[in-house]
Amino acid sequence: MIIKKEVLYKWMLSILLFLPVAVASVEINVVVSLFLFGAVFLDQQNKFSISLINSIFPLILILIIASISSFFYPSTLYDNIKDSFFLLKPVLFILLGYILISKINNKDFIFKVIIYMAVFFAIIHLIEVFIFLLDHPFNVNRIRGETGLSNDLELFAIVFLIVNKKGKYFSIRLNYSKFIKILLYCSFILYFSRTMLVALFILIFAINGYTKFTRKGVIYIFLFLFLIIMFYMFLNSIDISSENVGIEGFLYKIKMAPAEIFYPSNSIDIKDHANLWEHWRAYEALKALEQLVETKYMLGLFFGKGLGSLVDLGFIAPLNSEGMQFIPKIHNGYINIMFKTGILGLLFYFIFLSYLYLQSYMKALNIKVLFINNLISGIGIYFAFTTLIVSGIYNQSDISAIILGVFLSLKSYYNQNIVYENSNIRH
Repeated sequence: MIIKKEVLYKWMLSILLFLPVAVASVEINVVVSLFLFGAVFLDQQNKFSISLINSIFPLILILIIASISSFFYPSTLYDNIKDSFFLLKPVLFILLGYILISKINNKDFIFKVIIYMAVFFAIIHLIEVFIFLLDHPFNVNRIRGETGLSNDLELFAIVFLIVNKKGKYFSIRLNYSKFIKILLYCSFILYFSRTMLVALFILIFAINGYTKFTRKGVIYIFLFLFLIIMFYMFLNSIDISSENVGIEGFLYKIKMAPAEIFYPSNSIDIKDHANLWEHWRAYEALKALEQLVETKYMLGLFFGKGLGSLVDLGFIAPLNSEGMQFIPKIHNGYINIMFKTGILGLLFYFIFLSYLYLQSYMKALNIKVLFINNLISGIGIYFAFTTLIVSGIYNQSDISAIILGVFLSLKSYYNQNIVYENSNIRH
């Protein structure tokens, strides 16, 4: 039995989307991605658009800078390889997403596979939550720890279902569509994820064009910021304890989110572990910056410490069963990029984010291209937000880079079709 090439490409794209969510291992995902890339690159018909090249070029430069900087600081081969995998992963994901969807005739397949795969994970998540609650009292932190912190597939599936009113952007037949939406909404809520909640609004606002600096966009941006400020004023006006385990515990985590990232350095006491964990991301970022400043002539500040560099926490932190003093990466993606590649690498990352955001200002000749431009712009804002909290595009379970590659390809595809159709009309 001969399997059609298109069926193989569909399976490859499905595996690529499934694996990072199911297996949070950068090493496994990069090895599989390299295998898939080798398989699809054998096809000589691969064509790349300017948009794709502009998107991945800054990320490639970041990898090159980190590689060069690593020659000037001591590190182990294992840590070098691990860091190279982290920095290579988004480039591979974008390329594979771009190539694979270009070889699939039914372009709406991407929406179908994301939605049905999200349903699969939502069912598993709900079952896990149900089983947990049978034997344990309701505790937000423990539910998240036992059943999962977030799921990008579910996030994007919900976004696509919300914005695609009356098949406006894509057309797929969904069996039991109302039941699917209820499943996804319930699972989404039970993640109790601050990041997913903010990302949901970012992507929906972006797709509707509300994140552009137009009159309407500015109104929506200020309205959104006003509501956030009012919400935080409310949270700070009520007494919420970190000891609470229910919804109040989740609200406490939201309340503490800014302090967790930006807490003043002179206020952190490493001997007070309860206080330190609430401001952990700020602490590890502070230690990374201190070590860059301490490099000879402060060159690390400009070019980073390269692949394999480790952040010295200053004490053995109970991050695993044995404890860790030296860690390969930190939550704050901006500081992490800066630690590996310096201000120069961080500049290229900002160029990458800016290029994605500016896609919403590009001229769109039909509604599908408009949707794609706005979505890519939204993904750029999404990366700008998540990089601050969970390493953004360099997060080990991130699949947004694949989705970015897919829609960069679809943008090129629909633009070419419009040009082709217009040329036929003229003739």
